[in-house]
Amino acid sequence: MGGWLTLIFVLILSILTFISHISLNLAHRFDSEGRETAADLLDKYQRVTTDSDGDREVTYYFQLRFETNKGETINLTRSVGSSLYRNSDIGDRVPIWYLESSPDTTELRRGENRTASIITRWIALIFGVAALLAMWFPGRKAVAAVRARRYGTRETARVTGTKRTNYRVNNRYRYRLTWEEQNGRHGESLAYKEHQLSPYQPGQEITVYQGIKRAWWSGDVGERPGTSE
Repeated sequence: MGGWLTLIFVLILSILTFISHISLNLAHRFDSEGRETAADLLDKYQRVTTDSDGDREVTYYFQLRFETNKGETINLTRSVGSSLYRNSDIGDRVPIWYLESSPDTTELRRGENRTASIITRWIALIFGVAALLAMWFPGRKAVAAVRARRYGTRETARVTGTKRTNYRVNNRYRYRLTWEEQNGRHGESLAYKEHQLSPYQPGQEITVYQGIKRAWWSGDVGERPGTSE
């Protein structure tokens, strides 16, 4: 599972970085060959989509026509922001910037590609930090578990029962095995399907390895080489 999550994080970061790179390249092109003119607003409309959760998303469109400085007539349809959509009427003349080498590549707000690049980079940065944190906490726990198995004191604990967690997978709750250690401290396992813990009954003895902050059940971390439960 950890490998798949890492792959997904890397894929999303790659996509965000790619989008930011494209937007920045367009911004540089508009700096060097952007031309300003005015376009006729021929029509405007909106499309509403609904996702699987029932949330509605509205996308606004303009149908535009303008003439380049070379006399070429360009007709295009492009998405616009809700504010520009509400404040513009059919028949209006709308300021527009286009690339001389590719007139159908436009900006309706000067520098919008540069802004998009900056926003995308910030999103990528925030997502990257979140991804590192998401992988760091489980990774830190995994390292602690391995260290406990390798170096921690091997002890016997007594099962006290199972504990239902607050999260579900495929609409089924996960459970943790609970125990009491020889020093009276209580511990619990990682999360499992309920039937996976059914062989362990209250009062049954299990093996745990003492870590720095907690004990780890051998059923979670495995047995130390050369020992058996």
